[in-house]
Amino acid sequence: MQGQTHDIQGYYPISRHVTQEIKFIPTERLYADVRSTMMPRLEALYSGGITGTGSGHCGSRHFADRYTEQCEAHINEITGRRHTFLTTSGTASIQLMLMAAGVAPGDEVICTNYSCPATVMPIRLLGATPVFVDLDRHGQQDLSQVAARVTERTRAVMVTDLYGDCCDYDQLQSIQVPVLNDSAQSLMTLYRGRQTAAIGDMSIQSFSTNKNCPIFGTYGAISTDDPDTAERIKLMRKNGYGNREVGTAIHHIGINAHPQEDKAVQVLCSLEKLADWQLRRREIAEQLTDTLRSAGVQIRPSPDYSETNHHKFSIFVSDKKQFRDLMPRQGVETQLHYTYNFAKTEVLSTDTDQHMPMTEFYARHAISIPSNPWLTDSEVTQVAEAVKSCVTDKDLSIHIPAMPN
Repeated sequence: MQGQTHDIQGYYPISRHVTQEIKFIPTERLYADVRSTMMPRLEALYSGGITGTGSGHCGSRHFADRYTEQCEAHINEITGRRHTFLTTSGTASIQLMLMAAGVAPGDEVICTNYSCPATVMPIRLLGATPVFVDLDRHGQQDLSQVAARVTERTRAVMVTDLYGDCCDYDQLQSIQVPVLNDSAQSLMTLYRGRQTAAIGDMSIQSFSTNKNCPIFGTYGAISTDDPDTAERIKLMRKNGYGNREVGTAIHHIGINAHPQEDKAVQVLCSLEKLADWQLRRREIAEQLTDTLRSAGVQIRPSPDYSETNHHKFSIFVSDKKQFRDLMPRQGVETQLHYTYNFAKTEVLSTDTDQHMPMTEFYARHAISIPSNPWLTDSEVTQVAEAVKSCVTDKDLSIHIPAMPN
């Protein structure tokens, strides 16, 4: 894909003559990209062409776990992990990761203050207390704040990478509790040359239309290098038991997060495309950066230690609501990432008086523009020109503040 001129005509099954908004995630183009490999596999699966001694979950014993096992092996190959298990969602993966780490009522888990709420909800569901740390100027969890928040109740530190970049993991070298890696947005991102998903005692992945490895619906994965932890996860994701044979014991408290083969087909097809998609995202990010930076638009900075997967392209504007109202008039859809400040949310926080200045800046001013790998060259230009017009004409530019002392 690199170096090609990308044109929609003859490649994507929609008309050039239809005037339409540039979508943040054009699912019809995703489908066109994976259809030739996905549909034959689904046909073979649903028609009974693939049989074997499957997991037996919910009566699906006649399905071999072929695609599930291929996906898990593919993720291990990318990340360098030894054990990976598919799950029903990224949220389920986080819950399993916390359970496998032994998080229980009364424990504390140090975590990000800014992400999708599904990152933090499982901590509360397990009866534990999230202990929040602020962002750094790159929009990543500020791991330099972690050591000061460790107490005798700290069960784990959960690190959440955002925007396709990653956190500065070297800040955790002195931490003596398990490190749990929420790498839902950083698959194929490198931290100082190493796959971020290989860092920590466990790591999770998330697959959905809004991730850099997109599928229809949601799916997830959890990985570890420890064989004992792997065995616990394998049982926990299937309600705590191994199979339904007579005399089988229930070994752990678990949840229903066992994978389904048809979803595994989708994940496998997207994993096979992931390297090409990432190359195209890089091209798009470079083009957007060159155009917008020269126009004075403030782009979220990427840390020097991170080799990003370009999951999201985000900018800062002084008024997100006004910008979101203006962009559709230019034919461009935008997305908010994110508007939450967990420390100020009563259902999540035990101390809503905490001051998280960088979280507050990102929640008020960060917004993402289309950078999906199916954008044509002309559409990338249209996105950039629309942003320039909205930011400069309405004076919506704003600079990221310095980190507080």
